[in-house]
Amino acid sequence: MRHFLTFLYILIFSFFSNCAVAQNAVYRVINNLNGLPSNTVYSILQDKNGFLWVAHDKGLSRYDGKSFVHYESIAKQGRSLFNLMEYQDRIYCQDFAGNFYYTQHDKLVKESTLSWKGGFVPATILNNRLLLSCFTDTLRTLNLATKKISKIPIPSTFSWGISVKDHKLLALCENGIYRTDGYRGQFQKLPTYQSFFLIPTDHELFGITKTKYPYVRRLLHDGSAISVLKPDLFIQDVVKLKDEIWVATSSGAYCFDLNFNPKYNGFCFFEGTSISRVLIDREGNYWFATLAKGLLFVPNIHTRLYQYQNIGMTALAPFQEGKGVYIGTEKQNILSFSPEQGFRPYFMQKSSNHEIISIYEDTENHDMFFSSNRLVHLNAQHQQVQSLELASKSIVKIKSNLYAMAYSGGVALLTKSRKPISIPRWLLPTNTSSKSINIDTIFHLTHPSVKSRTRWIEFGQKDSTLYISTVGGLVYISPKGTSEILYQGNPIYGSQIICKGDYTYVATFSEGLYILKNQQVVRHISTKDGLASNTIYRFQIDQQKLWLVEEGMLQSFDLKTKEIISYSSTDGLPKAEIKDLVVGTQNVFLATPEGLVVFDKKRDVANKTSPLMALTGFTVNDQIRDYYSGIKLESDQNSIEIFFSILSFKSEDELHISYKINNGTWLNLPSQSRVLSFPSLSPGAYKLTLKAINEDGIAVQKPLDIYFEINAPFYLQWWFVGLILAIITLGIYWYFRWRINDINQKNQLIADKLKLEQEVKQSMLASIKSQMNPHFLFNALNTIQAYIYTNDKENASVYLGKFSELTRRILDMSNKDSVPLSEEIKALSLYLELEKIRFEDLLHYTFDVDPALQPDFVYIPSMLIQPYVENAIKHGLLHKKEDRQLWIKFIKERDCLMVIIEDNGIGRKRSAQLKRLKEKNSHQSFAISANQKRLDILNQGAKHQIMMEIIDKHNAQGEPSGTLVNIRIPFQKPPSSNLVN
Repeated sequence: MRHFLTFLYILIFSFFSNCAVAQNAVYRVINNLNGLPSNTVYSILQDKNGFLWVAHDKGLSRYDGKSFVHYESIAKQGRSLFNLMEYQDRIYCQDFAGNFYYTQHDKLVKESTLSWKGGFVPATILNNRLLLSCFTDTLRTLNLATKKISKIPIPSTFSWGISVKDHKLLALCENGIYRTDGYRGQFQKLPTYQSFFLIPTDHELFGITKTKYPYVRRLLHDGSAISVLKPDLFIQDVVKLKDEIWVATSSGAYCFDLNFNPKYNGFCFFEGTSISRVLIDREGNYWFATLAKGLLFVPNIHTRLYQYQNIGMTALAPFQEGKGVYIGTEKQNILSFSPEQGFRPYFMQKSSNHEIISIYEDTENHDMFFSSNRLVHLNAQHQQVQSLELASKSIVKIKSNLYAMAYSGGVALLTKSRKPISIPRWLLPTNTSSKSINIDTIFHLTHPSVKSRTRWIEFGQKDSTLYISTVGGLVYISPKGTSEILYQGNPIYGSQIICKGDYTYVATFSEGLYILKNQQVVRHISTKDGLASNTIYRFQIDQQKLWLVEEGMLQSFDLKTKEIISYSSTDGLPKAEIKDLVVGTQNVFLATPEGLVVFDKKRDVANKTSPLMALTGFTVNDQIRDYYSGIKLESDQNSIEIFFSILSFKSEDELHISYKINNGTWLNLPSQSRVLSFPSLSPGAYKLTLKAINEDGIAVQKPLDIYFEINAPFYLQWWFVGLILAIITLGIYWYFRWRINDINQKNQLIADKLKLEQEVKQSMLASIKSQMNPHFLFNALNTIQAYIYTNDKENASVYLGKFSELTRRILDMSNKDSVPLSEEIKALSLYLELEKIRFEDLLHYTFDVDPALQPDFVYIPSMLIQPYVENAIKHGLLHKKEDRQLWIKFIKERDCLMVIIEDNGIGRKRSAQLKRLKEKNSHQSFAISANQKRLDILNQGAKHQIMMEIIDKHNAQGEPSGTLVNIRIPFQKPPSSNLVN
């Protein structure tokens, strides 16, 4: 009874689920979400440059595979356009009021020579010269080159259908066919059976009605009907494309050969969708225009997507020796499928949210096991035998009635027999020869290497070896022992294992695929061999080919030739994750969340059509310009943007785009890029070359070359530079001619003047020194005289000795422009010693020389410091009764010598007051003023000048506390001669 109910449930489920079974070509939708202005499309056309033109409910649009350019209809009666035709670089179209339009640059222009207010009429362009349109009983001809119109009357009434054959127009009339070359015509009388469309072939004329069944008739053979379409259809278009006839209906599209025999097994493409037009482009892609869904793009008409109740498919296993597959679903159901029989429920139960991970069929007795959050065992009658609540990953048969299972906790052995069964000794960790288990028990292997989480398990029948992929690596158990398999000392983390013949194949998550023999790696296949990725989720072996499910791609790898064929969305696969695959006798089956994908494994899917490239925009300083080869731009028009299209609809974003400027190196662009920007180009001639290579390595036959030139500014152009050079040369000539005469007259005067100035300068310095030396002598002699008056012979003698030495030094230094600092210090020391004697040792002075200085190699103007020392003593310290202090410091700075003369005298203000009291009897000192004059002369024409600064010192109460003199003397080179001429 239970078996009967199960059978009844499957029968009912199968009956009602047929309504939810769908099959279609794998396609991509291009609609308003992709930039198409309207989803109601009436006509499509590919022009000679590769662009796709779309006539829709809101006008006309051009599509290059990335974006749309819209040409808005200017018709007042409505915006809808249809019936696209190409003439040279123009696209002609019609509106439903009978007006004709054509494209010009980026606008639609009305063909003013044609007017008709009676509604739309059939029209076509014949021989790329004549636009023919059919009225009730008149054929109107417009010569597109001369814009001349002619009219030809016909002996019947046009019904609608027109076609072109052998460079002549064939027009369908109520009671015959009218043939014309646009100038003269011939009428053939025959029944047309209310046909609306006309399709000519080599030996037949097919008339097709819009609604009357049977739709298709052979007009040249007594109107015999061809019952190839089901009733109750509305025929919207019929078109001959290469060796196929496509019929677009209100519920899908049908394909026939040129004898109107069904192709593709009579398959209805996009059943339930209103198809208005079908197009095959230059790459062999199919385009289906719809009245509600935009465009349906089919890159491979032979690839099929089969859907079952919109349930995702997650696991596959071969069925009927590879002619079909068993399918595990995301709802934990099992289906069987073959292209001939479609889907059949195999094991259906209440929906579960746990997907099936793997399916294993025991081909000996047709028992089936599937792995999910549990392991389920089904017998050949599709009945559930047992269910183990273990998170199973995969299962494999070891021998009759004995299976091994990989699950989240390790490896388990199980049997479907109700009798005890012997376990091979090599599977056991002990020396026990056998062990018996029954149907109600499960035996868990206790080998340490397999007690962790496992991912896959496989058994090699030839060498009786069990291979297990665990989270710790790849291990094996065999009669020869148990061990881990390493590659170059590293573990192998397998995602799937297949044993075939002498070899074991192991796919990995990050290292490609390993081929083992006798548990040793003999070959490693990875990205170095051309694989798109080292991540392999599933694979199958088909003779000498590996079929690999990689990251975002399916690839086949020939083990002998190493040839790789890639399959992706560009080849007709859906943009969905591939969960599993089976390679059958003829087809490849892929399990995806969108359904089951089936395609012929021997069909060539390579895209052998080279891409086309076209310039679509040229902007200068963000302004659109009409481009022509060699366009010349001004110097400030140097911000260039180049917009281009690559016409390769199949390739999508798998293009390789590169460019070069002049003879430079090729530079890569992102595959999505369709614009090149050069924000600031230098003046010069440019040749920009763009090229593209499709996903199968086919390059564009004619790269896109763009020539333009940016002129140099007028001040850099040859004529302007030549003019300026000529003017400068002439000016230089006349200037030098005048200057030579002038210089010859003034040279001697200038030389004499310079000589005179030098002599005056030297005489002034000598005069000042001669004045300064007697002044000092006068003060010294006064001191000696004082000692003599007081009869102090000893001090007079000492003083006189020092005075004589000082006099000798002064006389010697007076004849020199500069002296070493060491000589200046010695002269100052003698002077201060004499002054100290005169002050009866009440004068205290200190010399402080910077250790960084080398006094013998530092030169300063002679007798420059002494007047300031004398002034400090005479005007600062002389009037102080005690504690007379004088400090003289020599400090090296970066590029000069700093001399600091500091005293603690009464200050300049108090000294001036005392001077005024004794002004009548005092001797007027001229040392400081003379020295200042000397400084002025020394600084004349000097790059680095001698600087002098006098600072009055004050104590905390604001009273004068002395004077500070700072003298900055630039370092001088040692003089070549110190003698004044």
